[in-house]
Amino acid sequence: MMTTNSESPISKFFHTLRIGAVFVVVSLLGFGLARYLEEGKSFDFGSWVVIAVLAVAVFITAIIRALVTASRKKPS
Repeated sequence: MMTTNSESPISKFFHTLRIGAVFVVVSLLGFGLARYLEEGKSFDFGSWVVIAVLAVAVFITAIIRALVTASRKKPS
């Protein structure tokens, strides 16, 4: 059985994406609840823009963490 290195760049990338996905889903639920409690409204364009910005920020953060991890690795 092969074990994965938790400090590898690809591992950091996917770990950050998983954490970010949870953050985006919780934000989506929070926006949905806030809009629902405000007189039963549904999502408007601004809400979707905020969610999209959060998703892009998560993806960029995951890429940066993977690149930093890769740059710290010592060549063999």
